[in-house]
Amino acid sequence: MKAKFLIFMMLVGSTGAITSAQAGSIENMERERAVAVAQILDPAMSTQERWERTSFTKRRMADMERIALNDKSLQTSRKAIVLKAFKHYELSFLVHAASESQRPLAVHWLETIGLTTSNLMNARVSR
Repeated sequence: MKAKFLIFMMLVGSTGAITSAQAGSIENMERERAVAVAQILDPAMSTQERWERTSFTKRRMADMERIALNDKSLQTSRKAIVLKAFKHYELSFLVHAASESQRPLAVHWLETIGLTTSNLMNARVSR
């Protein structure tokens, strides 16, 4: 009985090892973008630390965006994530869109989602 159970568990384990998760270029880019947005919004970071981490993340994001833009398989893809990424170019390809608009990454992202400096200054703090 134990031998059959061990053989069964080995088969299940080897099947799991064979099927590995593969993230495409859009998924990798979105993951990196989520890291950048989390860094922008992190209140625990100092300004200097945010600047250092964001500049490193911007370089990685630019690479991921270039990979996604040059990915030939995305041209014919009808996946929802691919269609949504290209439909919302300003938010998906954040580094390229920010450099095209000649604004810092954080300012571009905040203004694209609708938060401007005047909106934030006019907001009142409440609990």
